[in-house]
Amino acid sequence: MASSYWKSSQFDQWLFDRQELLSVRLRDIASWPINPNSSPITEDDYLKILIFYSNIIQNIGEQYKVRQQVIATGIVYLKRFYARYALKSIDPWLLCPTCLFLAAKVEEFSTLSHPRVCNAAATTYKKYAHLLGGPNEYPYQIKHILECEFYLLEIMDCCLIVYHPYRSLDMYTREFQVDQQLFEAAWRIINDSLKTDAPLLYPPYEIALACLLLAATYRDKMPLLKQYMIDAQIDVERVYEVVKHLLKYYELMTSYDADVPNEGKQIKEILSKIPKPKVLSNDSAQSNDQTATSTQQNSANTNNNNNNNQ
Repeated sequence: MASSYWKSSQFDQWLFDRQELLSVRLRDIASWPINPNSSPITEDDYLKILIFYSNIIQNIGEQYKVRQQVIATGIVYLKRFYARYALKSIDPWLLCPTCLFLAAKVEEFSTLSHPRVCNAAATTYKKYAHLLGGPNEYPYQIKHILECEFYLLEIMDCCLIVYHPYRSLDMYTREFQVDQQLFEAAWRIINDSLKTDAPLLYPPYEIALACLLLAATYRDKMPLLKQYMIDAQIDVERVYEVVKHLLKYYELMTSYDADVPNEGKQIKEILSKIPKPKVLSNDSAQSNDQTATSTQQNSANTNNNNNNNQ
């Protein structure tokens, strides 16, 4: 693991305790209106919401043909925002393309074309519109994404560099002489780990080891990996905690129906429970200003509360 990670804002400011994450989510859920005609939202439902919107970033990025590292950084930005703020504070359909737009700059992929970002977001929105119960057309323009980018930068305190497990996987691949098939399997599992809480809870090298362990479960590299962790005095318990997060993700995906043709009943019901932020019309600059001001005030109030608590 590069020593610079241990001096980074990611380690210093953006590693959470699991109980801290849970308390934020429970407070968020407690603020949602209760519908007597539907079951209350569960922790698993909340995780499926985050999986859904992580997949939205993945979908927009793949349409744009950006590198996986750009998509990964965009997803981490999304997870960071909702680790500290309620789902209703900014519409995820606005935040998702904003996270990808900012990630492309940070990862030096180049600045994404404004019209193409909106077109990719609109295409993705249409794909899932039947699940949303909102407008049929994508309700945002590039001016909204640019304004949202400003608030995202402010809320993240310009902590934009993200260390991913891919670099650690490359190192372990050389050290353990991992074959291409095992490397590709571990890489795919790292991509899946982005949809879990692991990037908010564990350093990249622990995530990489967990993904490699999971990929090597039925391969002859398992004893070598276990011995390495013992020799390097790596906390094996923490690595297996990451494995549990991944196994939980795969368990959730067995009932995740957003991408099943002619299905989506479950995720549609879950998404319908989220309190809706004010949706902007394409020509509603005034509504945009009001929503932005509200978001800025919420951010300022939260920061003031945090400062008072300190």
